[in-house]
Amino acid sequence: MDYHPMFEAIRAGTAVPVDYVKEILTGREKYTMEIENDIDYVLSGKSKVRVFLGEYGLGKTTLARYAEYISREKGLMISCLSEKDYDTLHKQDEFFRSIMKNMTMVGINGNPLKMFLRAWAEKTITELDELKIPADDVNSVREYLSTRDNYDPNGMFSHFCAAYVASAGKGAPGEEFYAYLVGDSVDRRTMKKHGIYHFLQDDGWNFLKSFTSLMGTLQVPGLIVIMDELESTMNRRRDVRDRTFNQLREIIDKMSSGFLQSTYFLWLGTDIWFENKHRGIASYHALYDRMKNISGDSSGKTMILNLEPLGRNDLKQLIKQIKTLYSNCYSFAADSAFEEKTIDTLMKQYTGIDGKLRPSIREVAKLTVELLDSLRLGKKSDEIGDPDSVKAADQLW
Repeated sequence: MDYHPMFEAIRAGTAVPVDYVKEILTGREKYTMEIENDIDYVLSGKSKVRVFLGEYGLGKTTLARYAEYISREKGLMISCLSEKDYDTLHKQDEFFRSIMKNMTMVGINGNPLKMFLRAWAEKTITELDELKIPADDVNSVREYLSTRDNYDPNGMFSHFCAAYVASAGKGAPGEEFYAYLVGDSVDRRTMKKHGIYHFLQDDGWNFLKSFTSLMGTLQVPGLIVIMDELESTMNRRRDVRDRTFNQLREIIDKMSSGFLQSTYFLWLGTDIWFENKHRGIASYHALYDRMKNISGDSSGKTMILNLEPLGRNDLKQLIKQIKTLYSNCYSFAADSAFEEKTIDTLMKQYTGIDGKLRPSIREVAKLTVELLDSLRLGKKSDEIGDPDSVKAADQLW
């Protein structure tokens, strides 16, 4: 594997790309195991919310990337939301649109929904032809689908599915159906002519519920919605912030009641976002109490996991792992004393007044790579780890 993209991301202080995330998760096994268990739980047809809390640089985004990595391996659809999506998080229809527009799936460039719909329709039309059922007759198609997929004949998307197949059976491109599914603006009169009378603006939650039911018809095992940087919601106007927190509360309630199937919400934010009594979750008691006291499944554990800094031994293992990968990438091997020297440098820069070593994972990775870059460029040992080492790294790119 070419590790250049990983080291470029570390040098820049940004999140490591998904393909490399397993390489730098040393010391985070208890968190990755919880993610794996959560995804297995969702693959059983159930839904839940998981929350990771921790200060900047402790690896929340890396864990989100790991959840994305595992979800890709399991074939789940993945939707990653971030700060740009939170301005309208409090609106049901906009929340649904954010999930749809950020949808990805392994092996598919762009949004996978259109490809899935087209392939599913083609397969269904072939089956209809073999059974001598007219593929262009919406009523016949609806009756067939309700029997084949055990699909609710009165469900919101049962009309959509039948109309989409019938339109494809007539050779129409069906762009208006895709627009309808992802929440784009559509001509209601046109959709009503297809027998579709439910629209996103009327009921965002039931739209999402119908979509998670549709996943089974499309043979998609589940959906993960990753919501990173949720602390940015603290900066919203008071009324918008309260409505946003109420939306998050409603997500928890919907998940706990089984309203959605095969859906996993992964939330990531800072401790302040949760504990601040003026602008954080603690200012909205209905949400705060649920997050502290509800597990969301039968495990009995709280839905919140607090990230802890790595211990000294874990730091050494992380440094050693980065050193090994660096050697594979650049054919340069630091000596056996490199880990201890790096720990010493970290202690000088990141030891608190209480004497405890508290660097973030991102800072450890960045400093380790900077030191390896410096050594590879032939700098003197007493210059390793000084502020100019980053300049040596910049000269490489």
